[in-house]
Amino acid sequence: MVAGSVWAVRFRDRHLSYGDACAIARRVFADGSWRPVHIHLTETTATSTAALARLILLRRELLQRGGDLRLVGLRGRARALYEISRLGNVLPLVPAGEA
Repeated sequence: MVAGSVWAVRFRDRHLSYGDACAIARRVFADGSWRPVHIHLTETTATSTAALARLILLRRELLQRGGDLRLVGLRGRARALYEISRLGNVLPLVPAGEA
């Protein structure tokens, strides 16, 4: 799970739901180290707006504790929703090759 100083979460389902985003948040807070978190979504093609909203809140919480959060490999309808919602400033992406 850990790549250097980055904590990597690999989500392997095709749809990221609000419940999934809450589970990711619980895992991150259980770790408690406040390292930067990369959530790998290369196998995910769809997401809900509620899931993205929960990840935005997670990033805000991490930033307050000295951490950060980035999404990796977002594609398909999930990427389209991200772009339509203009989330680039509040939920940054890392290109899959750079994570």
